[in-house]
Amino acid sequence: MFLDIRDFTAFARQRPPREVVDYLNRTFAFMIEAVERHHGIINKFLGDGFMAIFGAPLASADADAVAAAREILAEIDAQAAAGGQPPRVGIGIHAGPAVTGNIGSPRRKEFTAIGDTVNLAGRLEQLNKEHGSRLLVSDAVARALGPSLGPAVVIGSVAVKGYAEPVPAWRFD
Repeated sequence: MFLDIRDFTAFARQRPPREVVDYLNRTFAFMIEAVERHHGIINKFLGDGFMAIFGAPLASADADAVAAAREILAEIDAQAAAGGQPPRVGIGIHAGPAVTGNIGSPRRKEFTAIGDTVNLAGRLEQLNKEHGSRLLVSDAVARALGPSLGPAVVIGSVAVKGYAEPVPAWRFD
């Protein structure tokens, strides 16, 4: 799973750094809890976003990532309904094989996941901007979940940067 906060650069440019850090910490708090509640781990923070891994190093089901994403979006919707100013986000999820382990140099290593599965999840997150969506999942996720996928709509095959062929994707509104 990749998650990115939308319009963050404009937000951060108008505020002192301490306020930006406080905002990120408050915003990430409920998101991290949702990921952990659904058996995922935050692998790394990417400025105004993060990469979460489900299924490594802890066992997890494909449904866990989607459940965590839905919980994050439900909390954002609840904050908006209460008159708050919740973040706008984009989330991309793909499932498949990846290599996990410590990557880096002899001086600095970091546990992460590498592979096409990870790359496609990141690309799906970015495609939310083009599709006006908040959550896109790959066809692999949709097939794995079947009817339990819930209220998703196939958007067809989408062009993905770095891929020769379009990739089927599903959108949640």
